[in-house]
Amino acid sequence: MFSPTRRPLKGLVILTGILAAGATLADSTQNAPGAACVATNGASLTVRDDGEAENRTASLVTAICPAERPIGTGTTTTLSGRVFVVDQSTTSEVCCRAVSKNPLGAKVTGAWQCSTGSSANYQALDLASLSDTYTFSSFYLECQVPALSGGNASRIQMYRATQQ
Repeated sequence: MFSPTRRPLKGLVILTGILAAGATLADSTQNAPGAACVATNGASLTVRDDGEAENRTASLVTAICPAERPIGTGTTTTLSGRVFVVDQSTTSEVCCRAVSKNPLGAKVTGAWQCSTGSSANYQALDLASLSDTYTFSSFYLECQVPALSGGNASRIQMYRATQQ
């Protein structure tokens, strides 16, 4: 049975839902394979057939892992992340951090988070968040992947970039 007294309440509930959804439109979490990361300064990462990127060289490789930053209404200003890595080095760790850089060269960097010990199992590195209100800055995760160790390669399996 239709009740005119309930209809305004229904509209209020719908409006509240729309407003709440609008408030969270800027929140964004993206998963990407390690293969999306690129090595810097002429170094190289080997992309495996499972989408992971490993360092098969005799030197440490710095990798940049992009995070698409939405612009316009609901622009994000905070970046954090989680990187899933396999650290098989017996002499150094896989270390990652969140970074924001603008075209003028200014950078905002989060704290480095590093793996612990050598293992064939994955480790999840939770990266500290950073804040950058300049909408023309780009976001990315930066990782340092150690060199081959006893024939075993360390790698980036996948990463998650969270923006608010």
